[in-house]
Amino acid sequence: METYHLAQMLPYQYRIYEQQKLNTQSLNTVESNGNGTFRDTLQNVLSTTESLENIFREASEQYGVSLNLLKAIGKAESNFNPQAQSSAGAQGVMQLMPATARSLGVTDSFDARSNIMGGAKYIASLLERYNGDTVLALSAYNAGSGNVEKYGGVPPFKETQNYIQKVLKYAGENLDAGSITVSGAQKLNPYQILAEKNAENGEKNLGFSFNKENAQYMIEQMKAQLQSMIYSNLFFADDSDKDGQGIL
Repeated sequence: METYHLAQMLPYQYRIYEQQKLNTQSLNTVESNGNGTFRDTLQNVLSTTESLENIFREASEQYGVSLNLLKAIGKAESNFNPQAQSSAGAQGVMQLMPATARSLGVTDSFDARSNIMGGAKYIASLLERYNGDTVLALSAYNAGSGNVEKYGGVPPFKETQNYIQKVLKYAGENLDAGSITVSGAQKLNPYQILAEKNAENGEKNLGFSFNKENAQYMIEQMKAQLQSMIYSNLFFADDSDKDGQGIL
């Protein structure tokens, strides 16, 4: 039986060795301590860092809303916390109410990217509605358009008035939204991917209508992640394996 050099047999996995090494060490640590479930371990290995700053920038460009204003809303609403939830039920970085999130096509308000994109889309629609008047748009974002119409302007609510001042203050500052750690297993959730895709297309039966294209995309994404994890952990568990001693 001929022996092959590991780098020749598995060129893709060999190239990603350095990227996976830290994740491999995390897996070994969990195993050696005997702590955590397989699900916890898998999520730990596949975890990645996602820049909220980049998401806000993308949302700003996509919906034509000032980057400073979007970050100011995120700061005022949740202090950039993707898991934030208010007593009234508002969720995520931009504190979207469930009904509002659904109307914006956001299927998971605790997914930072979806939430920020949804919030940007919402404030963009309010700015358009009020002819670019930021104060009225913020009033509607906080208290609802119904109250803006009812009172003919900024509602006489102390909370809303303080909110407007806070957002405008933050908008004048150089805010850094920072980054968050995202589970790769969560990012590749096929039902969420399909649900968001269907929502963009206006389909109501979210997440469960597989076609050939969707299935192939899901398989390729999952295969790439799982292969990189499996090969880096099985074949590179020890640094001595890095030089590719060969596999039968």
